[in-house]
Formats: sequence, C-alpha cells, structure tokens
Amino acid sequence: MIKAIKDSIMLKKIKEKDIDAVLSWFEARKSKFYKIGWAYLKNHHDVEDVFHNTILKVHDHIDTLKQDRYFETWVTSIFINECRDIYRRNKRRQQENAIEGSEAGQHPSDRLDLLDALDQVDEKFREPILLKYIQGFSQEEIAGILGLPLGTVKSRIYRGLLILRKEYGGAGHDMQ
Repeated sequence: MIKAIKDSIMLKKIKEKDIDAVLSWFEARKSKFYKIGWAYLKNHHDVEDVFHNTILKVHDHIDTLKQDRYFETWVTSIFINECRDIYRRNKRRQQENAIEGSEAGQHPSDRLDLLDALDQVDEKFREPILLKYIQGFSQEEIAGILGLPLGTVKSRIYRGLLILRKEYGGAGHDMQ
C-alpha cells in the first residue's frame, strides 16, 4: 500500500516533467531493466545508452501516456524498443564489417547458456521468452508491452521454447 502511494507521488512528479523523479524511478528498477538490456545487447555501454535514451523519451513524451496504471508497461516498451534499435544497429555494423573483410573470424562457443541460445532464436520468439522467464512478466503484461494479442504471446512462447529445446536443449532440458 505504501509502495503504491510512493509510486503515485513519483508518477505525479514525472508527469510534471521532473527529471529527478524519472531518474529516481529508474534507479529503483535499475536491476530489472539492466537484465532486459543485457539479454538483448550483452554490452554494458550499449545498455547504458538504452537507459539514457529511455529516460529522455519518458521525460519528453510522458504526456502521451494514456493511463497511469500502464506507466511501467509503457516505459518497458520504450526500453525494449531502444534495445531493439541498438541491437539492429550493431547487427548491421557487424554485417558491414564482415562484408568489408575487416572482422576477425568468430568461433562459436561449445557451451551455449540460455541467453546465448536465445540470441540465435528469431526476435519474435526471443522477446516474449525473455520477458517471461528472465524478467518474470505475466503473459498478459507481455501482450501489453509488445502490443500483441494474448494468444499470439502464448503461441510465440510455446514455439520459441520448442525451437530452443529442439536446437539446444534436447529432451533432458526443461526451461519451464
């Protein structure tokens, strides 16, 4: 109850364009968002860029938030979209470097952990799995964050897990 009151006061300050309130809100949730960013980017500097960009967007566009109760979902969507943008930018750079022949050969690791395996899965399956199993969001929350119907989220999680089990886990690994 007290947390809800504090969050309500914090959101009021954020809506008044108080940058310190935005920074405080993120500071209280830094670990959660850092895990999301790391799962996408695996680079501290890129994750810090995502934080910076997201904080500025939240501050600049708070007036577009339709309902206060969706604030965290809205912020998470912005954060994930920033991760996607940087991930795609980095991927594009890697491809350009590979084409130019300036990139050294990369040797795949013999032992892939879950995040490395997820990195190989199509983004449409990877995102819902990351949000559910790494961040602990419910399927309903994931649907809101990604702007997808609940049934689509459920099927993508199911299909993504099937791909992971088939490609990386075998029959003896259970990711649920």
